Amino acid sequence: PIIGQILHSTKKSQLVVSEFPKSNISESFRSLRTNIQYIAKEKGENETTTILVTADMASAGKTYVSINLACIYAQYGRRAVLMGFDLRKPKIYQDFDLSNRLGLTSYLIGKNNIDEIIQPSVKVDHLDIILSGPVPPNPAELIASDKTAELFKELRSRYDYIIVDTPPAALVTDPYLLMDYTDVNIFLVRQYL
Repeated sequence: PIIGQILHSTKKSQLVVSEFPKSNISESFRSLRTNIQYIAKEKGENETTTILVTADMASAGKTYVSINLACIYAQYGRRAVLMGFDLRKPKIYQDFDLSNRLGLTSYLIGKNNIDEIIQPSVKVDHLDIILSGPVPPNPAELIASDKTAELFKELRSRYDYIIVDTPPAALVTDPYLLMDYTDVNIFLVRQYL
């Protein structure tokens, strides 16, 4: 089903929901949040909802949607974590002015523990971020490891919402591997005029 339409942003910042909370774009993300609740309604009120965002191609806006969806849940007063599972072309760290030195890749290879890779967002209350970390030579193999299952299990005990930014599904297998751990999968299609 089509669950929402996000307006095009002409703002320089990717954090539109956080920086312009009364904008029409922010309202379109609130509408998306409500529609996701209907899709995930069979989950209990106190259970974590995990949302994966992917797209048909690069530059469709999946990271933009992931960031703002995470912000809209955080503004809702819920504990949210944004995961940068695009291990091939990470971008989230730039938008939040964070270091990408540690992240999912360093956790998945056993170099760091979960508490070392979670970074609080200094820009949005109630939002934590787990960046991708250094670009690995084998993203799909890392994602398919048992450490990914351990990671999601631990995050479900800590957060109300987990938003997962992934590479485009039409180009790589990574999003499909992650769908084993998600409740709602958003496939973003950009409309070009």
